[in-house]
Amino acid sequence: MNEKIEIKILSHKFLSDDPTEPCSHGQLLIRINDRVISSEEDGDWVINEAALALMRTVKYGYPNSKVAPPVYFFEGISEDTLINCCGVYMLFCPSSIKWNVTLLDDDIKLSNFVKNELVLYPGDEVIVPAQEYAIVIYNFAIETYKFFEGRRNIKSEWEQFEGQIESFWNEYEELMKYIEGNFVV
Repeated sequence: MNEKIEIKILSHKFLSDDPTEPCSHGQLLIRINDRVISSEEDGDWVINEAALALMRTVKYGYPNSKVAPPVYFFEGISEDTLINCCGVYMLFCPSSIKWNVTLLDDDIKLSNFVKNELVLYPGDEVIVPAQEYAIVIYNFAIETYKFFEGRRNIKSEWEQFEGQIESFWNEYEELMKYIEGNFVV
């Protein structure tokens, strides 16, 4: 394997037949260097929220206390993880994945890998070319975006505040454009 980072959707679904359901779920393969962070053995994650959170890391790094949490979060909630099993509707669930993302000019440093509140591979750091990292995240986000064709910006009883779903997809599209404009050749 030549890639330093791989994120691949292994399965992708909605949990119900409700066309207004705002979250997609599925299994992810996440590999950084030869370290598997997630595989089919880990069950389902909220894929569309993971894509948005990971696109934010391309622009802002993670964690970054100078950056507001995603606009679709309700007031007072911070961005504590990158990938969740439950998403914004089940906050504080311990089933999650995160890693630190430090922006370094033309590179990105990945470190402090945590899954389900356990530190994986203590002390490991991986330097990835920024463009490679951004394109992996972008391809993951595009695949997720296409999965939601015809389901974005639908008003529903799922919203915790008016405009929540629209806010999510607006930020999602802004981040895709940012990555396209800065990293996609």
